[in-house]
Amino acid sequence: ITPPVITCPADLAFECIGDIPAGLPSYNEFINGGGSISDNCGFDTLTYNYTETDLGTCPRVITRTYSIADSCGNVSQCVHTITVDDITPPVITCPADLAFECIGDIPAGLPTYSEFINGGGSISDNCGFDTLTYNYIETDLGTCPRVITRTYSIADSCGNVSQCIQTITVDDNTPPVITCPADLAFECIGDIPAGLPTYSEFINGGGAIIDNCGF
Repeated sequence: ITPPVITCPADLAFECIGDIPAGLPSYNEFINGGGSISDNCGFDTLTYNYTETDLGTCPRVITRTYSIADSCGNVSQCVHTITVDDITPPVITCPADLAFECIGDIPAGLPTYSEFINGGGSISDNCGFDTLTYNYIETDLGTCPRVITRTYSIADSCGNVSQCIQTITVDDNTPPVITCPADLAFECIGDIPAGLPTYSEFINGGGAIIDNCGF
């Protein structure tokens, strides 16, 4: 009337699905996998049974139930619980911060995962990440300096989110180069040409203006 004594391998906890060990569907696998079975009179290995349930996400709980009977049909079982819960967020690294004098030199943003990687960013995760959760937002504030902030983010399969920020500073500190028309000399006041009060008149009158970013 005494049932067998069955002891499951120790419960386990992992962050990643890929780390879960296989179940133990046979008596020999159960013993080799760390389980133990004993009985006061002996047991029937042919009655060994294994069932598994898999419920939830983050945490995902896998319940493995092992059972065996002795020669009089007394059954014992043990339950082996494996918990899977990824609590480690991805690691995301933005392309390096940038500084320019001219607005026209600013590179385009990286609105897709592929563009982010090809543009010098990197993303890794202990269990893998979901590229569909990749996100990109941009803010553009101020003038001289003008500061563009690009925030990139991604999540893993358990919704852990990481982000990085790339800052692009634009500040033109190079003054224009302006060249006047040539100096003149006259004998008579009446020969003096009119001044050049507008930009167009200045250029048409022989002056020149250039700038690295425009004026």
